[in-house]
Amino acid sequence: MSRTPLRLVCFTALLTWGCWQQPHAQEEKATFAVTSPLRKDTELTKEYVAQVRAIQHIELRAIERGYLQSIFVDEGQQLHSGQKMFQIMPLVYQAEVGKAAAEAKLTEIEYQNTEMLAKRNIVAPSELALAKARVDRANATLSLANTHRQQTEIRAPFDGLMGRFQVRKGSLVGEGDLLTTLSDNSTVWAY
Repeated sequence: MSRTPLRLVCFTALLTWGCWQQPHAQEEKATFAVTSPLRKDTELTKEYVAQVRAIQHIELRAIERGYLQSIFVDEGQQLHSGQKMFQIMPLVYQAEVGKAAAEAKLTEIEYQNTEMLAKRNIVAPSELALAKARVDRANATLSLANTHRQQTEIRAPFDGLMGRFQVRKGSLVGEGDLLTTLSDNSTVWAY
């Protein structure tokens, strides 16, 4: 039994020593800022090296030679298909149309006379065919002259945005001279 009191004393000493409170430095309570989350759309962007091109981009060039008589649009203007843009002085081409029309009328009269003579067997059928060929040639010349005159009006081939002018009113332009550019920016491609 002598061992039991010794054990009890040791156990009590350990218990007392373990429960001994030492003064601790006063702990500060941590404070945290509390907020509600902010809700908004976030755009994530990435940068790429690319060339951006319009779906259709053309150079407008003069088809006929002459002085630029009128400019009907402004640089940077939005155009509609068929809208008149430039007018090259059409005087020479109108004169060519008049000359070709007179020639066509003359050959038609000659053909009618030859046809009347061919019906009476005064001229050979080959003479009638030759007169008909002259009429066809004169009509083709008239059609060509009309085409040249029409090409003095430059119109927008499609809807688009006008570029910078390379010529000004009164400039002498030749066949193939660059007048401006036209871009259809309704759709663009990035390469």
